[in-house]
Amino acid sequence: MVVCKCRKATKLYCFVHKVPVCAECICFPEHQICVVRGYSEWVIDGEYDWPPKCCHCQAVFVGETDPQTTRLSCLHVIHTNCLVSHIKTFPLHTAPAGYICPACSTSLLQIWPPKSVKDSGSRLHSELKEAILQVIYLVLGHSLYTIVAKSPLFPCMTVIHKNCQNS
Repeated sequence: MVVCKCRKATKLYCFVHKVPVCAECICFPEHQICVVRGYSEWVIDGEYDWPPKCCHCQAVFVGETDPQTTRLSCLHVIHTNCLVSHIKTFPLHTAPAGYICPACSTSLLQIWPPKSVKDSGSRLHSELKEAILQVIYLVLGHSLYTIVAKSPLFPCMTVIHKNCQNS
């Protein structure tokens, strides 16, 4: 366990800036596309590829603060549109645990709640939740959020939705 600059205990470490980062600080623009892993991983082998690439399309991220990225709970970074297209590649009958990270095969169900961060009130938690809702909206086509239902992609999350229909 190490201490982030904001004084919170954390196991996460930014390989690029060589500083501990908590679930709040990992969401700051300077860490948006950074290689972040566990501190123990950095101690064993601190090497990483730069510039970082999307774990799905392998394209290099644009600038240091590419706005269209999502950090998964496995800490891989993916373009948000790549996450949507990746999820769309699975058959409709795929079991929830069958949706996996394209880089490490961690179940996408582990996106929420993130297993690497215990602080459920953190900025990382809220940004992941927002990203998941966006993916559900884009993949399933829900447009107005008014009715409570369980998401077939992420059953551990309650999604409020209603399809828009012109009458």
